[in-house]
Amino acid sequence: MSDQNAGSGSQPSPINGADPDPHDMIEPDSNDAESHLEMDAQLRDVIDDYMGTFKPAPEDTAGVRERILALVRQDLYRGPSTQLQTETGNQFSISTASVRSIVRDAVDSVDGIRARSVEVEPAGDPQGSAARVRVSVSIRAGIAIVTAAEVVRRAVSAGLVAELGIPAVEIDINAEDVHVD
Repeated sequence: MSDQNAGSGSQPSPINGADPDPHDMIEPDSNDAESHLEMDAQLRDVIDDYMGTFKPAPEDTAGVRERILALVRQDLYRGPSTQLQTETGNQFSISTASVRSIVRDAVDSVDGIRARSVEVEPAGDPQGSAARVRVSVSIRAGIAIVTAAEVVRRAVSAGLVAELGIPAVEIDINAEDVHVD
């Protein structure tokens, strides 16, 4: 085995100049522990290849592999996350699905309105101290759209402050469907 592929098995990595074959890469399956183990092994190989390209002082690399693997595992198990910040400056990370759920519940609490799709992104200064929300809704026939939109904005704003402690700087509502109960 050459130094170029040390620790990488038969899969080349971008570190040694060759792109890996996408067919050889493991697709994550959150229900398959074996695929997580294989992804860990692939990541270890990439780290070994990278670490083999230079000789840092041992004190500079203490725990690097473990920290990288911990971050990757955390992201795999939790899924995508949204980085936010309280008004006192404490940063936190919450799953994007949880933030969307808070908004969806607030929208659905308004009589005659149903949330369809929700997008939330960090906003404010500093970044993450507020949220920018886009929500698509279905509205019951016969409801005044302008009045309902204001009620939805108040509900979403109150939900974000109550659940996350951050305000909404912008709440865009797109009424994309009308339904009959």
